[in-house]
Amino acid sequence: MKSEMLIGIDVAKDELVIDSGQGLVTIANTPSAIDAWLATLPEESYLGLEATGTYHQQVANRAVSMGKVVYVLNPRDMRHYALGLGRRGKTDRVDAQMIRRFITAERCHLRPYQPATEVHHQLALLQRRRATVVKHRQALHKALRGMNELAAPIRAALLSLDALLTNIDKQMNGLLTRQPMLKAEARRLESIPGIGRQTSTQLAVLFDRVPLSGSDAAVAFVGLDPRASDSGQKRGRRRVSKRGPAELRRLLYNCAQAGVKTAVWKPYYQALLAREFSATQALVILARKLLRIAFSLWRQADARFDAQKIGCIKVAA
Repeated sequence: MKSEMLIGIDVAKDELVIDSGQGLVTIANTPSAIDAWLATLPEESYLGLEATGTYHQQVANRAVSMGKVVYVLNPRDMRHYALGLGRRGKTDRVDAQMIRRFITAERCHLRPYQPATEVHHQLALLQRRRATVVKHRQALHKALRGMNELAAPIRAALLSLDALLTNIDKQMNGLLTRQPMLKAEARRLESIPGIGRQTSTQLAVLFDRVPLSGSDAAVAFVGLDPRASDSGQKRGRRRVSKRGPAELRRLLYNCAQAGVKTAVWKPYYQALLAREFSATQALVILARKLLRIAFSLWRQADARFDAQKIGCIKVAA
């Protein structure tokens, strides 16, 4: 058996289709089947699989616990990669082979997967559920606005959803209480004007779980990094990459909207508008700035936001 093995896995709810370069294998997506297969792999094994919501977590977590390196890949990236290879069809077999080919070529540029702790996992689950409730509450409120004949039941429905959100918030606070240091760090991030409870919690979980090398890495991870579109003498319009957690980007944008109403960030925002940035562009720039400051505070033990330093910040995109 080779000392090193690169493996592509197509994950489904009930089974895993595996390409190890030695033929295709299909196993059940169950703990016993996964453990039996992992035990046959060489010590230096590198596994690639697409993120699938929850179905990929079992094999990824068990592989890491047995000392294997796992890369959890963005399905959108894999789709574009397959198109770039000229693949015309999509099957489980083709996907497994394509994933193996991708990690063979690119693994030196990939971030190894790190399983979440139980608290991190539960917090992330509650945060996703909360975001879903908020989205549907907003849609319901917008769709039924102005229907005076339904005012009472609409109000009752919205109040019921508000109660559900309050309950979710209590559960998240209870989970954070089990991790006093994480909770203290999250609360410290709230010293930044504009950043509230939900955003501080998500940022604390992100910074605690993912080893980010610097603020640039944090910005790129969240997907607030400007994406160039240049060719020759043409300098295309910059747009954010929108990679990574969409809900955290939404929260940071909302934080920027709240921040521009404060005495701390209002001059910064107005200076951006004076430079002919649109309101949306200025808010994105401020959201990026809030993220950088939050990461800086995280890396400085016991540091808190200092409004006096804002005057030293250059207004730049």
